[in-house]
Amino acid sequence: MRGNQTHLRLRQTGLSLIELMIALVVGLILMAGVLSIFISSRQGYGVNTAIARVQENGRFALDFIHNDTRMAGYMGCATSTQVANYLNPQSGSNLPYDFTTALTGYEFTGTAPTDAYTLPSENPNPSTGTGNWSPTLDSTLQNRVIPGTDVLVVRFSQGGDPVYITSIPGGASPGSPSADFQINMNGGIQTGNLMVITNCLSAVVMQATQVNGGGTNVVHNTGSGSPGNAIQGLPSDFVGAQVMLAPTTIVFFIGQGTDGSPALFEAVTDTTQTNGFSYEELVPGVENMQVLYGVDLTGTQTPSEYETAAAVAAAGDWSNVVSVRIALLVRSDEGAMPLPTVAPVYNLLGTSITVPRDTRLRRIFTATIAIRNRLQ
Repeated sequence: MRGNQTHLRLRQTGLSLIELMIALVVGLILMAGVLSIFISSRQGYGVNTAIARVQENGRFALDFIHNDTRMAGYMGCATSTQVANYLNPQSGSNLPYDFTTALTGYEFTGTAPTDAYTLPSENPNPSTGTGNWSPTLDSTLQNRVIPGTDVLVVRFSQGGDPVYITSIPGGASPGSPSADFQINMNGGIQTGNLMVITNCLSAVVMQATQVNGGGTNVVHNTGSGSPGNAIQGLPSDFVGAQVMLAPTTIVFFIGQGTDGSPALFEAVTDTTQTNGFSYEELVPGVENMQVLYGVDLTGTQTPSEYETAAAVAAAGDWSNVVSVRIALLVRSDEGAMPLPTVAPVYNLLGTSITVPRDTRLRRIFTATIAIRNRLQ
């Protein structure tokens, strides 16, 4: 028995210093391998997350623009006729209430196809002026649009099912037409609502200043409301005309988001606001937007060429625009890529946009949008 115990003690003498050092080296090698795998996995996860977020933001941004732009010019059954605006002209900006043009835009000077533009910083401030755009940027967008980006304006009626005019009372005399009309049912029209009324041959936009008779008698007096009506009274041939709610101007632009970074915004007609617009941030991370307009010069309802807003405005061709081509530059929230040796350059519809030298992931999203009401 004592011999066995002595044998066990001889076998349990421990590790030598050399063996311990070898074990430590092997352990460090294994630990380095595990850390390398962890770091690679973390970097891969960051890149994949950035790609997914950029793809999601780009898709959402194009969806917002696409859904509204294809509706440009929709005013009930009078989709191809000129709209008469009965609303008061505004002393400042008439952009929210000018429904006579279905689609317009603004081109930032120096960002046309073949031009090159360098973003001033990672998170540029909105422009304090309006003269860098052509046509000159509307005053309602001053201090809101980031320089170097285009602006798109679309107008259409967002109303649902229309109601119909059943009678238009005669005025006291031809010079003082009646300021009300009867509709076939309560269509949800409320005091202050903007309306588009069309008999399929022509259309007018006006504001309801009072609603009576359980919602079936609509008054549109002058001298009250905001923006209010400059004209009252409808022609007799508007008996049977459609009445639809919410003729709306929507402006898409790149502004400064709540976190200070660039984002896609929209300005939407809102009669309760002093300047006629309410503003909403739609999608973060949209760094730049370039827009070209497909102009039909042959009457074939297909674009003959794509031009900038400045060229379309100069030629007075807004009524001939049948499609819009959009390019968006979307970036990730945080750095996900190796730092480039030089500032990257991206091609947006022929415009070279140089971005800051950082580690953000960026992608370009493009779409060509047909304006349905110009293709009938």
